[in-house]
This record gives sequence, structure tokens and C-alpha cells, in this order.
Amino acid sequence: MIRLAQLSLLLAAGLYAVLTLAGTSGDEPAVLALRTSIIVVSGLLCILRAVLLRGARAPWALFGAGIISYGLAGVYFSLVVEEPTGGAGSGENSIVSAADIGWLLFYPACYVAVILLLRQRILRFHPSVWLDALVGVLGVAALCSGITPWISEADPGDTATIVFGLIYPLADLLLLLLVVTAFGLMDWRPGQVWWLLGTGLGGFALADSYVLYLIANGGYTQGGLVDIVWVLSLLTPAFAAWQRQPWRRPARMSGWSVITVPLVLSVVAIALLVLGSTVDLPLVTVILAATTVLAALARAAMTFIEVQQLAESRALAHTDDLTGLTNRRGFLERLSQMEMNSGQGDSSALLLLDLDRFKEINDSFGHHLGDALLIEVGARISGALRPGDLQARLGGDEFAVLLEDADADAARLVAERVLQALSGPFEVGGMTLHVGASIGAALYPEHALDAQTLLQRADVAMYGAKAGRTGVGYYRPGAEVDTLLRLDMIESLRAALGTGQIEVHYQVKVDLGSGSPHGVEALVRWRHPTRGLLAPDAFVPLAEQAGLMRKLTIEVLELALAQCRRWWDGGVDMTVAVNLAASDLLDRAFPDQVRGLLHQYGLPPSALEVEITETTLMRDLVRSAAVLDELRELGVKIAVDDYGTGYSSLAYLQELPVDILKLDKSFVTRLEDGSERRRQKAEAIVRSTIGLAHALGLRIVVEGVDSASVLAKLRSYGCDLAQGYFLGQPRPATELTATLSALGHQDCAQQLTPTPAPAPTPMGPLRC
Repeated sequence: MIRLAQLSLLLAAGLYAVLTLAGTSGDEPAVLALRTSIIVVSGLLCILRAVLLRGARAPWALFGAGIISYGLAGVYFSLVVEEPTGGAGSGENSIVSAADIGWLLFYPACYVAVILLLRQRILRFHPSVWLDALVGVLGVAALCSGITPWISEADPGDTATIVFGLIYPLADLLLLLLVVTAFGLMDWRPGQVWWLLGTGLGGFALADSYVLYLIANGGYTQGGLVDIVWVLSLLTPAFAAWQRQPWRRPARMSGWSVITVPLVLSVVAIALLVLGSTVDLPLVTVILAATTVLAALARAAMTFIEVQQLAESRALAHTDDLTGLTNRRGFLERLSQMEMNSGQGDSSALLLLDLDRFKEINDSFGHHLGDALLIEVGARISGALRPGDLQARLGGDEFAVLLEDADADAARLVAERVLQALSGPFEVGGMTLHVGASIGAALYPEHALDAQTLLQRADVAMYGAKAGRTGVGYYRPGAEVDTLLRLDMIESLRAALGTGQIEVHYQVKVDLGSGSPHGVEALVRWRHPTRGLLAPDAFVPLAEQAGLMRKLTIEVLELALAQCRRWWDGGVDMTVAVNLAASDLLDRAFPDQVRGLLHQYGLPPSALEVEITETTLMRDLVRSAAVLDELRELGVKIAVDDYGTGYSSLAYLQELPVDILKLDKSFVTRLEDGSERRRQKAEAIVRSTIGLAHALGLRIVVEGVDSASVLAKLRSYGCDLAQGYFLGQPRPATELTATLSALGHQDCAQQLTPTPAPAPTPMGPLRC
């Protein structure tokens, strides 16, 4: 129906154009009725758009009301003001009449409607626009009041007629300025709605001004080409209102087009004030001009405040909310500036830093403590930098440092200082935490010629450092291939968890007193679909980086306890030892998970041992102790793995609920060192450690037993348990089960007893 109404309007406008061009007088009742109908229906279609469709109701209602007011005023003027055709005149003698009220109402309706429509296309609509409108109204009023006396003196007559004669062209000028401003704000790509609307309003202003020029010169009669333009211009809003508007990116209020209207009229007001110093102007003109300038000054003050807010917003847009450092956006812009401003021979370095195990801390203690830790980390990094170096937090636990005028040596020194600054403990939220970091370094222009590539290659170097646990990594050509492989491995591991690709192999631990197998250690393996069986070193570090250690630990624990249950059902009462990660000790819910798994498989807590490293303990000694206490109360045995290689301290042996020490194999291998001096030191360390463990009421396990002579020495030292390749390599449960079932404890003890033979004969795969 709307399309039919629009088509009818076009046909009516075409008919009006034909009649007008044919010379039919505009005073003819039929022509007058046709023109009035076109204008009124156009306004009604705009109002109908506001009633029937949501969105932009007010501006289209204003357009419709303004157009109808203009059309009805024209009818009043033709029927009342002018002498009716062919009859006695009942019209008014003055050209100024009540019709002017209807015509003038059209302008404020259009101004407000245009501003309201523009508001929907602007990203942020500043309140200063309303001040612009006030400056425009005051400026037009000042100009009218200032010009009127001159015209009155030159052509004495009806002053009101002269004033109204001036208002129209000035109002049209303001309307044109407003349309131009709107188009400029939208970068001259406003869309179909605005092109229709702008063309119609612009055409109306030009036609109206020309008609008033003809009236002033006594040469205007209704009809003619200008009336056709007039009618068609008032017709366009009816089509613009019903156009579908595709989504467009909001424009910003920026550029000279924003201040076109207030600037022009402020200059006019100042010119009037200057003119008033030499020529007598009416008091109202001076007051209006002064008020215009004051409004313009208020607009300038508001602009200053907006610019200040914009500067603050820009600073905030480039600042990380948490740490106060530069954020990713600001850092990338600085990198781009460095790229543009660097001259030949200039060198810069980019350091990309990622915290190790931060996700474990964040997940275990909560985001509030993780945020506090990031603030402390940012402060320590800043303290290790040179003056002028730019530090940024790119997101999460990732930081970046830009070293301008720096070569590889400078990058290395700064990276080492940063690592040193982060090596100490962090006191956060009443807790002591240790975090490590991995740093990747890339040089400009040696490694990359643009900012994005430089950042990418520093990222590659950082992940290389993380994978190799080297602390600092330097980009090397071709390293991207390793990064892609690493990312592929991480995603493959993520998909492998819970699908049966994770396997557990077991290595036996032998009681050196009785010679019988005491238990087994569960060692994880990954049967990769294409790369075969992978050892822990190939994927456990990746699991730590990707935050998958918790899932991996739980899956290994489930597999180990399920196998332990099968051994117990077969009459083999084995104890299973499972290695824990730092994330397990930081999770207060972990003991409950262990309790649930033991209950699920019907095993006593004594069937499980958990092994932890000294380094893992020292990441958060207080929280780790709390988790270990719960496991100990549950009945699970606690073993310290790789003893002697981490943060060795007798204090934590007193404070923590430890049952077993596992001496690292590096000390055992030195028992057969070719140097007598080194061998004696190794023997002293092993003896003293065994004595210390026994003095503290702990049992001790020695790893890395690979020969009968080492085994004999350990027995003579009083060692409790041993494991190593001589006693049995890690094997799947299916292979180990048959050996354990067929092996009697007495036979194993005899095998372990030293004999005159040069070397004991291995007893099957177990080699016990």
C-alpha cells in the first residue's frame, strides 16, 4: 500500500509538472488542489512511517508535521491572502500573513529532524550540537535584525514584510549549511536515505530562495519550473522515510564539517559587533550578536572539554586497566611508529615474556590473586628496564618490552635482568608464590622488517624458550616450523585426553631388605596416532604450557588405580606411585578427587603413593602443605621425588608430611665414576642422605640403579628401596603382571643376594 501511495504521488507530481509546463496558472483551483494534495500526502506518509515502524519515530514525525504545515499554509495564502480568482477580494493587503507562521514552522521541524536522524549515524553524539543549533538561530536572528533597518531606509514600507522577507533566505541558508554538515560528518557516503533527504531539502532551500527573490522584485507568479522543483523537493522525504537502511559503521564527529554552522555564524556575529562600533545598529542586533558570540564561546569551551576527554579516552584506550602499563593497542602503535621513524642502521629489540604456570595459580587461588600477582610482575619488570624502554601487557600473563636503539647484546642483558627480577618469591595476598618466565627476543630489522612480523617472531622465540625451558630464547630463521609443530602437538594432546591414547607403563621398586617387589611407579606414555609411543619429555611440558596437567594427572591416576585394582584382584598387592604436578598441589579440591577415585576402585589409601618434586613444593609451600596434609590424613603416602636437585631444605622435611625420599639418579650414577675423588664424594652424599632419611623416620628410594655393583653398595648403605633399569624397565601392565604373578618373594630375594659370579644373571624381564 505504501508503494502504491508513493507511485500515486509520482504520477500526481508528473501531472502537476505537465500542467505547469503547459502554462496552466497555479491559481487554478484544480492545480492548487493537486499541489496541496501532493504536499500533504507526502507529509502524511512521513507521519505514517513514524506510526507503523519502530526506530527514528520522532524525526519522521517532525518531517511530516513540517511538510503538512507548509502545504496548509500555502492553501491559506492562496485562498485568503491573495485575491480569489474571478471574485471580490477578501484577501489581506500585506504580503505578511498568518500563512508565514505555517511556512516558518517548517524550518525548526526540519532542523530538529535532521539532527535527530544524524544522531543515529554518529558514534558519539556530542551535546555541543545543540549549542551549534543555538548559535545558528541567534546568528540568523542577529543578521536579520541588523539588515532590516538598512533595507527599510532604502525602501520605506512595511517593516514586517521586510523582516519576513529576510528570514526565509537566511533560514534556507541555515538549512543548506546543516545538510552540508551532515553529509560531511558521514564522509560524503551517507546512503540512499540521506541522499534523497539532502537533495530534497537542498532543492527546497534553493527554490525557496529564488521564489523570494522573485517576490522581492515583483516578478513571481504561481506556476513555472521553480514551483515544480518546490513540489518535488517536498516529495522526497516521503520516499526517504520508507527506504530500507542497511547497517553502516557509525561515523565519528570529527573534522571541520562539525563546526561549519557555528563558525560561519560566529564570524557573522563578530562582524556585526565590529560594524556596530562605526554604524548605529539596533540594540536588539547588538544583544543578539553578543549572545551569539557568547554561545560560540560556550561551544568552544565545551569543545575544549570534549578534546580533553578525548585525550583521556585515548590514553585509557592505550593503557592496561589492571597494571597501568601500555596495552596491546598502544604497544602495536608504538611498534608501527618505530618502523616508520627508524633510519638506516637503526636497530631495536622486542622481548616477549610469558609467565610459566600462571594459569595454575589463577585457577587455584582465584582471579583476584592472579591479578595482584600480575601487578607485582609488571612492577618488577619495569624495575629491570633501561630508561626509555617501553613495557606493555599484551593480555593475560603476556608482557612485552620494546628496546629501541638496542642490539642483540643489549637485548640479552635486559632479558637476563628481567628473569633475575622475577626469580624471587612474590608476597601476594598473604601467600608466598614463585613464578617463572620465558622470554623470546627478536631484532629489528635483522629478524623482521615490519612490526607485525617482529611481534610474531618474538612470539616464536618465546615459545621456543618455554619448550626448551631455557628462560630466554632468540629467534632463529625457520623456527616457525617448530612452533607450528608444537601447536599441533598441543591440540593433538588436548584431543587425546580421555580417548584411550594415554597409557601408563610401570617400573618396579624393589625392597632391598626382603628382595621382593614393593610397588611400582606409574609413568605416563602417549600413543600418538602418527608418531607412535611418546615418552613424557615429548608432551608433558606442552601439557604444562597449555594448562592440561590437571586433566592429564587425573587420567593417569584413574588408569593406575584401575590397574592396581586388577592386581589386587589377582592376588598381587602392589602399591602404585603417581607423580603430581604443581597444579594438583594448588587445588584444594584435589584430595577429594583422590578420595573419590580410591572409593570408586575399592582400594585402601595405602595402595597409593604420590610423588612430588622439591621445585613443585616451593611454588607455594603453605598451600602445598595444606593439600598434602589432607592426603596424609586420608592415608596416602607422600614421596619427595628427585631429592637433592631442587630447593633442598631440611626445614620443609620437618614441616611437610613426607614419608619417603627418592634420591635423584644423578648421585647414584657417580658411584661408578672413574674419578676416585668424585666417587668418594658421591658415596658420602648417598650415605649421608640415607642416614638423614632414617634419622627423620623416612624411608628412602634410590633411582637409577643400572648395575649389580651399585645395587650391592646401596644394600650395604642400608637403603630401603631401589629402582632402575637393572631391576626392571618401565613396561605395560600386561607384561609386568605375568612376571609379578609368576615371581615369588623368596626367589626374588635370592636373586638379589650377591654371588661370586661377576654379574648376576637377569631373571626375565623384571631383572630383579
